[in-house]
Amino acid sequence: MKQQKRHQTNLISLVTLLVMTALLVFLSIVLYNHSKLEIRFDTLINWLNQIDDAIVNLDSDIEIIVCIFALYIAKCQLPIPMGFLCVISGIVFPITQAVIINLVFCVFFFTVKYVEGQFIGGGWTGMILGIKQLHFVRDWIQFKGNGNPYVLFVSRLVPSIPLGMVSKYYGSMKYDFVYYTCLSILGFAPRLFIYTKIGSAIYNPFSVQFIVLLMIIVAFTCISVFTFNIFYGIKSKQMNQTLLIYSEKEKYKIVL
Repeated sequence: MKQQKRHQTNLISLVTLLVMTALLVFLSIVLYNHSKLEIRFDTLINWLNQIDDAIVNLDSDIEIIVCIFALYIAKCQLPIPMGFLCVISGIVFPITQAVIINLVFCVFFFTVKYVEGQFIGGGWTGMILGIKQLHFVRDWIQFKGNGNPYVLFVSRLVPSIPLGMVSKYYGSMKYDFVYYTCLSILGFAPRLFIYTKIGSAIYNPFSVQFIVLLMIIVAFTCISVFTFNIFYGIKSKQMNQTLLIYSEKEKYKIVL
């Protein structure tokens, strides 16, 4: 059983590494040939530029902001990628305004999920961490019941960790709301900026800026998954060894 778990962990790590390598090689080829691709797909780029001009000429920015806010409200209950919402703002508004809009709406989202956790509990995260093999992860996150600030910050930074699930779990622990909000924003800020910047550069998907941003997202996502998988494998092995030592002690314990 232990050997099977170790093989599964190694297989996931190998697949993640292969996928990351393949994507980065592909994007590197695209980056090297970006000038030729811009010429070849000139019609597509012109069409995207026409969309950009049409968006700039829209009459009411407030109506657009209301529509984006409606998407963030829907995100509170639907599995809409946060990166997608940030990209939309980057498409519609200049980079500075788009970052501010995304920042405000992300605070709204984090607040809603935190309050949900306070009233209805940790949800799926609590159920998953209730699995015996993941108790060490649960104890690490709970940090003696107070909540681990480092885990909260890293969970916002890493793209592969769901934002809503972590928010609800910290809400269920009654973690200090001010610290929760500050750490959430600080951790998510690099991703927010990159996603928004992708939106502003999406009108030329073969530009150096756009391709480099994609490479950063792919590399960071795959490395975070790879690192977590290694961490899980090490901690799981340590936990199994601890349980084995404890069971051996109990076997030879003399009851007086």
